[in-house]
Amino acid sequence: MAGRDPAALGQEELSPASDAGGLERPGCSPRVPDLRILVILEPLAVAAPARRGPVRREAALRRRARMESMALHIKNPGEQPGVYPVVRRGDALKHLSFTIVELGGSMTAHTFETGAEEMSLDSYTGAYEVVCEGAYGRWSAQVPARPSIRDAHPMVYLPSGSKVTLRALSGPARITVAGAEGKDGMRPVLVERDAIIARTVGKDNWTRTVFTHIADNIPAAHLICGETVNRPGGWSSCPPHKHDEFGDGEVPMEEVYYFQSDPPQGFGFMRLYTHPGAADPFDLAFPVQHGDTVLIPRGYHPVAACPGYSLNYTWVLAGEGRTYGAWKDDPNHVWIKS
Repeated sequence: MAGRDPAALGQEELSPASDAGGLERPGCSPRVPDLRILVILEPLAVAAPARRGPVRREAALRRRARMESMALHIKNPGEQPGVYPVVRRGDALKHLSFTIVELGGSMTAHTFETGAEEMSLDSYTGAYEVVCEGAYGRWSAQVPARPSIRDAHPMVYLPSGSKVTLRALSGPARITVAGAEGKDGMRPVLVERDAIIARTVGKDNWTRTVFTHIADNIPAAHLICGETVNRPGGWSSCPPHKHDEFGDGEVPMEEVYYFQSDPPQGFGFMRLYTHPGAADPFDLAFPVQHGDTVLIPRGYHPVAACPGYSLNYTWVLAGEGRTYGAWKDDPNHVWIKS
């Protein structure tokens, strides 16, 4: 079934037993164009034989870096109607799942169950309606089309144990669905513009706008969600920071970045790295484009936008705690704050 058109996925009720919180088709895996390199990262370690020379060892390390980069940087799957699982919780990431839902054409609605996960919805094109049912009863909301990636836009929080239908209201709609382990007693929430926490962060060419949608303001088990808008040619996540261990206010949390460019032909760059002395160190760089996703299991992760193009990314956090700002700056670069 791997060759089925993703549009054929529409209108089907999905299995509540899915590892991606119900976003997997029953009986077979969904067609996922260009997402075939989603692999668990642990097997990528290269054990060089003792007699391997420096040239062969360097080549092995380069191969490893390419594989890690491909596994963490997932290209835009395109705009054909369908359901595109980017990562399932327990695969490349332990705490997070992330899926792109493209409504339109013959697939104007999509029904799934959240299962054991709580989920957040963010949208980028078109207006849509969300209807869900659970222990809390029946709940629905309409989310308008987004006027610009530079402006605050509503998100939706969905509790675990929910049956959900997404329905496009006016043409195609692209929606991302992020998931993390949920808990009982939560209720769905439409996070409207007046509930979004907006801040201007940084200075000079690393000034950016940060919108926090789901954090202390919304009751949830693990999810923390928002968006960052890089100015054209500007940087964000600066000074570079990480959140992959306990200590000094830091809490281990994984993260997903989902990118949008304005105009859409733009691009940016992202570096994902650890200190050389870290266990299993790495240093990767990604050219990120409109609709790309980057998985952040650990490490520092700054982002730069191409001149002339605003770069927005949805960010989703989950891990061993739920505290926004529980990260640590790279000590080599923290001086830029002074």
